[in-house]
This record gives sequence, C-alpha cells and structure tokens, in this order.
Amino acid sequence: MADDGEPEDGGRARRGRPRDPGVDESILSSTLLLLGEVGYARLTMEQVATRARVGKASLYLRWPSKVALVADAVQRLSPDLVPGVPDTGTLPGDMREFLRQLVRPRSTAAAALPAVAGEATNNPEMREAFRRGVTPTLIESVRMIVQRAVDRGELPATADVELLSVLPMALLQQLRLIHEERPGEEMADRIVAQFYAPQ
Repeated sequence: MADDGEPEDGGRARRGRPRDPGVDESILSSTLLLLGEVGYARLTMEQVATRARVGKASLYLRWPSKVALVADAVQRLSPDLVPGVPDTGTLPGDMREFLRQLVRPRSTAAAALPAVAGEATNNPEMREAFRRGVTPTLIESVRMIVQRAVDRGELPATADVELLSVLPMALLQQLRLIHEERPGEEMADRIVAQFYAPQ
C-alpha cells in the first residue's frame, strides 16, 4: 500500500495539477535564508513552511525530513552560496578577494554555508549533498583563479593546479572543525600569504 502522501499527490497529478516548480523554488530559497538566520539545529519544517507561505502538508509531500530538504536546497542552489570569481590581475589579489568573500557573510542566504558545512561534518546525507553541490562549485572557482595565474606566468606550467584548487577549501574546513568557529578574513589573508603569493 502506498504511503499517506502518495494517493493524494497522485490524484492531483491525474487531475492535471502537476507540482509547481515556483513553489519548490520558494521553499528551497526560504530554507537557505532561514539556515543563515537560525542555523541548522534550530531550523524547523514549520519555519520553512511559514516563510515560503505553503502548508506543512505541501512541504512534507516534497521532502520527508529536514535533512532531505536542506540537502536538496544545498545541491540545487549551490551557485547562490559561492561568491563570484574576481579578476584583479594577480594571483594573490584574486585569491584574497575570493576567500574574503567566502568567509564574509555576503547575504543571509550565503550565511547558510557555514551552517551546512558544520552539519556536514557529522551528517552523512548532508556531507554528500555538500560534496555534490557546493564543493565542486567552490573548487572550480579556485581552479579558475589558479589556472589564470599559470597562464599569466605567475605560477610555473608544472604547478599542481588540482592540489592548489582544493587546498584553501580543505584548510578552511579543517580550521572550522578545530576551532569550532568560522574562519575570518585574517585567516583568508594568512592562507594567501603562505600558499598563493609567489616569490
């Protein structure tokens, strides 16, 4: 026998009322905004339903749990969480600006990033969503900065672009775990000075 949500949802689909993608977008966006405001632990499905102006039944038909909802929001809206790639003309300048934007709460939605990163440490489902959604976008942004530095001759052609692309994300994540707080701009500057300021 189907679960409680399927007959109603299926009936609506047969009557020609497919799921509204606009409602999905509103729910996912509201989820990120609330994550930035209250964090993962204090986030509730009721808060999301209220912010997105949908009924709780509609919310639970789409996502059966908070972790499923947040994981989907992270995967589908990851570009909104990642800053743009700057072009200052130098490797230290580009990397410093990118990392400062990353650790600086640029918007309420972007403030969701540390909340999700922290939860991903202990939650396998969230970790997988982070790995599939946010991580590739972050690494690709850093890779673009590093590759441009190679193309300009700031780094040698033999530079390990892949390693240099992963390094700042790995460092920031590890520092967050060790100190149990979000690294700030000073840490971003230290990473640049140590690893991205060619002599």
